[in-house]
Amino acid sequence: MSGGANGVIDTNGSALTPAQGGFRFLVELAALACWAVVGWEVGGDGFGWVLAIAFPVVAASTWATFRVPGDLSAGQGGPIPVPGIVRLIIELDVLVLSAVFAIVVGRVVLGAVVLVAIVVHYLLTMQRVRWLLAQRSVT
Repeated sequence: MSGGANGVIDTNGSALTPAQGGFRFLVELAALACWAVVGWEVGGDGFGWVLAIAFPVVAASTWATFRVPGDLSAGQGGPIPVPGIVRLIIELDVLVLSAVFAIVVGRVVLGAVVLVAIVVHYLLTMQRVRWLLAQRSVT
């Protein structure tokens, strides 16, 4: 167990500092915004608003459903426990695909900024990434 100057007590390597958690929250919001933009662009005039709501809801639901037991950065456990590698893949899919699809639908600056933010987030939280990769079981 270690405690830092920021007051975070990390018993397993998965906790984020308040700054890391805040940045992660902003990255997640940006990804959900990308999903909304992609839904709007893909859906066109008649169906865009439906997809602009549906895409972020599906992404957020997926994000919240599959959790690694003991992940201090994720709050409470989700309904479906998964190994760390599965969670990491889900996170990367939800985040990176939102930015890539934003670029594909023509929102290049938005997608590029979100991609950079995602890379920065994971570089700043490598301890958690290593912890996730070490979580092989869900019990």
